[in-house]
Amino acid sequence: MKLESFKDRKVTRRKMILISLGIITIVGVSLLLYKTFAKFSSEVSFPMMSGKVNYYGDSDVLFGFYNGEEKLTEMPQKGNPDNLVFEKAECDNGASVEWNEEKWAPLVKNLTTTKTRCTLYFAERKEIRLDKDIPLAQNNEDGLYAVEHNNLSELDSSWNKTEYRYAGVEPDNYVEFNNEKWRIIGLVNVKTESGVEQRIKIIRTNGVENQTDFGEYAWDRDDNETNNWTTSKLKDMLNGIYYNSGSGECYTGRYESTASQSACNFSGSGNLPKGLDEEAREMIDNEVIWNIGGYSSNHFDINAEMFYEKERGTSTGNDNTYPAEWTKENDLSYHKGIGLMYASDFGYAVGGEGRKSCLENELGYVTGCDENNWLNKDIYVPKKYQWLLLPYSSMSSFAYNFSNYGRGMSRTSSVYIVQPVAYLLPSVTIYDGDGSFDNPFKLRVG
Repeated sequence: MKLESFKDRKVTRRKMILISLGIITIVGVSLLLYKTFAKFSSEVSFPMMSGKVNYYGDSDVLFGFYNGEEKLTEMPQKGNPDNLVFEKAECDNGASVEWNEEKWAPLVKNLTTTKTRCTLYFAERKEIRLDKDIPLAQNNEDGLYAVEHNNLSELDSSWNKTEYRYAGVEPDNYVEFNNEKWRIIGLVNVKTESGVEQRIKIIRTNGVENQTDFGEYAWDRDDNETNNWTTSKLKDMLNGIYYNSGSGECYTGRYESTASQSACNFSGSGNLPKGLDEEAREMIDNEVIWNIGGYSSNHFDINAEMFYEKERGTSTGNDNTYPAEWTKENDLSYHKGIGLMYASDFGYAVGGEGRKSCLENELGYVTGCDENNWLNKDIYVPKKYQWLLLPYSSMSSFAYNFSNYGRGMSRTSSVYIVQPVAYLLPSVTIYDGDGSFDNPFKLRVG
């Protein structure tokens, strides 16, 4: 009896040891598999406890990380030496991931099932430079053209830098900005506190794909209407309620009209135009000094290069009583840096075989030039004028505009098409897309 009892206890002990070893093995393998597939960064945007997302109830989220086809053992950190950035995410069970670039973390959405798996794909950052990575167009093609500035006699030599401008009927210069389609004017010389530098210059397109037309507004409208951009009502609107996606009063009727001032709403709901969102605002260089020099002729009787020089000159409105630059110092109501396109921007956008001849002639009416100009084709509503950032320097209440059937100057209280223009921060890079309508360039800060 005693021997049998000893054997029973020994068998029981062996069973307990085997069971314990089995449990340890299972737990160990589970932890290994879990950590292999779901190793979390301390920077995730939701609090974690034992793999549970605490505000989704009892749902597990397991993450896997890949660099292309290569599986990674952990999520790449922000600013990693391999220059990897988030590319896309795939989840099962109907869940999805929204990537927070600032926090460098995934936010899981539509999480309803336990043990949901999400794969995060990272890729090496691609930075596309207009002046290095995009081939220059030939004389008979649409695309990017180099613009040499060598004969700017009235400007200092720092302006003599090669620019790059998109030209032709339909160049691939579409860019995704503000959740809209804008277009890149080019890599343009600008004045900053550090001197003449280069920035990507973009313009909002008009009414493409369900994109609401921006509308018509007065350049300036008050009892002392002027072509001084630093006090312009249009400048205040673009850099106030439009910049902040707000609402308020703006001038949509002629000076003589009793309904010249009306309510404007840039929420983007329904058929309302859309103001700038936070991501777009973070991409705009608000420190660029906008040149607001003017010209004194009733017509566009000089070429693009001459307009380029006038815009950066000191002749403004009403015998130079206005500043020739738009800065915080000369604008007490300074908001941010949204402006209009210049006459020279329009001129440099001509392409095709006749580009050289078109650039040498006046911007008035040269046969064949407008047909090869994407700005003439795409930006404004046909048979309507569009405002330019160019004051008429011989009279203080007039500014320039253009359309496909006339170019000249009008009273600032007139109401014309407006298309916002902005310069992007030098830290903004193009990382994807080919610039076509269906695959526009994608932008990222940093």
